[in-house]
Amino acid sequence: MQEILRQLRELKLSAMALHLEEQIQNPSNQNLSFEDRLELLIHAEVTAKRNRKINRLLKSSKLASNIRLEDIDYDEKRGLKRSHFMSLLRLDFITNHQNIIITGATGCGKTYLASAIGNKACIEGYKVKFIKLPVFLEEMQLSHSNGGFLKLMQQLLQFDLLILDDFGITTISESQRHDLFTIIDDRHKIKSTIITSQLPSKSWHNYLIDPTLADAILDRILSQSTKIELEGQSLRWKDQSTELCNDNKIN
Repeated sequence: MQEILRQLRELKLSAMALHLEEQIQNPSNQNLSFEDRLELLIHAEVTAKRNRKINRLLKSSKLASNIRLEDIDYDEKRGLKRSHFMSLLRLDFITNHQNIIITGATGCGKTYLASAIGNKACIEGYKVKFIKLPVFLEEMQLSHSNGGFLKLMQQLLQFDLLILDDFGITTISESQRHDLFTIIDDRHKIKSTIITSQLPSKSWHNYLIDPTLADAILDRILSQSTKIELEGQSLRWKDQSTELCNDNKIN
């Protein structure tokens, strides 16, 4: 038996090896058929591999992993309609390569909601990336000078869901507008993007300044998007004693 355990570990089937040891130590398992015991071993390995994949996706996403979409108490008065919420739970927008626009005042729960959606997507096996957009636009400018721009764009395309947080809170330069267009254009109709912003979407055209580029960016974002306009105070856990977010933590 020790040789079997050794070979399982050599094949990197560590969960199966561990479960086999547990089967041996538990007399009640001796009453199971060979097929049942084998099924339990395979199930243990498959579950372990799935959990490792989820953990990798959550880690690479840069999201806070304790934020769960299922724990949001949706409220239509706050701007989160039941139809939107159920669609988010199913992740329909990712399947259909669509976008989500989340707008609202500081502290209303925009970043929390976007993060909760991102975590749900990771758990379902999608590759997700959370980005603070103002900081990332600065990084993109640096990538032009060090020759890393194309590589950076290729990396972004690997993600099924890209979350661009805090759009419109800082001024945007001409080169940054072009970089933003590149991101949006590359993902148009083939990947999904979530954008959070304090600016209502009707103000985005003026914010982007350049009418031609603004038209091109907004056409690609808004033509395939669901708009969620949050109002009021922060979203909260269904257990009202626990806060989801506040102005000092998450917008």
